[in-house]
Amino acid sequence: MTFIGTHIAAVLTAGAVAAGSVFAAQADEPTTPTALVIDAALARDGRDLVDSRLEGVEAEVRLPRDTREARTNVRYFDDLDYHVYVAGAQATAAADEAGVDATPVAGLDGALAAGR
Repeated sequence: MTFIGTHIAAVLTAGAVAAGSVFAAQADEPTTPTALVIDAALARDGRDLVDSRLEGVEAEVRLPRDTREARTNVRYFDDLDYHVYVAGAQATAAADEAGVDATPVAGLDGALAAGR
């Protein structure tokens, strides 16, 4: 009985060490948060001010009404080390003017794809 008990304890210990290594490796992976800055005019859906598909994205979303708001948004997220995606002429121009290394995407569909 002692041999079986010792063997079981060794197997359980090895399993716990292996599981701990996997969890530690996953915890060490850096994750860069994502931000979407989309011209407000692009984010509308008919009469709705905000397209409902934006609710399902895994990113911070800002819908600036003008270039000044867009510039504030892209600078804010850049300062927080977000990966910033911009959609629309105002948001893209604001990122360029602010010197933010944002990734331009094609319209709302491109922003939705980036936010997934």
